[in-house]
Amino acid sequence: MSRVVEIWQVDAFTARPFGGNPAGVVLDAGGLSDAEMWKIAAEMNVPATAFVAPATRPGHDLKLRWFTPSGKELAFCGHATVATAHVLTETRRLTRDRVIFDTLGGTLSVTASPTPDGTLIWLEPALPTCVAYSEAVGPVLDTLGVSAEGVGSWTRAALTGERDLLIPAAGLEVLKSLAPDMNRLARLGEERRIRGFCLISRETLDRDSLTHSRFFAPHYGIPEDPVSGSVHAAIPVWLWQAGLLTATGGVARFQAEQGDSLGRPGRLQVELHVADGRPARVRVGGRAVTVLTGSLRLE
Repeated sequence: MSRVVEIWQVDAFTARPFGGNPAGVVLDAGGLSDAEMWKIAAEMNVPATAFVAPATRPGHDLKLRWFTPSGKELAFCGHATVATAHVLTETRRLTRDRVIFDTLGGTLSVTASPTPDGTLIWLEPALPTCVAYSEAVGPVLDTLGVSAEGVGSWTRAALTGERDLLIPAAGLEVLKSLAPDMNRLARLGEERRIRGFCLISRETLDRDSLTHSRFFAPHYGIPEDPVSGSVHAAIPVWLWQAGLLTATGGVARFQAEQGDSLGRPGRLQVELHVADGRPARVRVGGRAVTVLTGSLRLE
């Protein structure tokens, strides 16, 4: 006997179809097995598919899981969470402006804020950590096709709590000229237990932006991620540690851009809240648009 699963495809961190980062969303995943979720994520073949189920832990509204096309489960996925909150709002299943998700990475708070230009979805994960990267960066740069001159001198490479490697780039031309060897990069990711490789430039396309990034995770089935919300939760902490952010009224705010090199421009709103001169909380915001709805048949 076959079953039918209702599914959405949503472009996150954009207000226009075919921009930002695509995510699959399944709202009624309570009866799905892990194997079925893996198969659905592979069939959708977008950077991540989100699965929503009833919460099983007190203090949480819903359970949220994310899978990549390669079948790997993520501890935190920003763009698919924005997509999920967008669908919950659009289908009127979100009865208040804030939802608390139980995820593999812990509690994740999400707020839907109405604005004159539409709903802005804010993610508030646990405060990320960033530590100086202690291993040799040379093999990574060689695999990405970056020369020593292409590395920015404005701070050092760092590893986030999600094990994303942040590398400063000298400018936009460095990001435009990247030529990663995906097979070698995948092997490096597996060997060094790095989730993703993110290069960040302080030179941007938009005057209103502060950073421009590219993010690669081929060993997760994502050769290049168009717009990564999770890594942008860590970037403000990294910038703060480098002395490159200024907090006004206790909050440093900026716009970040990613995805333009793939023809899928995405824009993220980032906030770092500071207390006693140290990062206290972070928020990453963005818009989303539904591009596809349908039914997926399972055997």
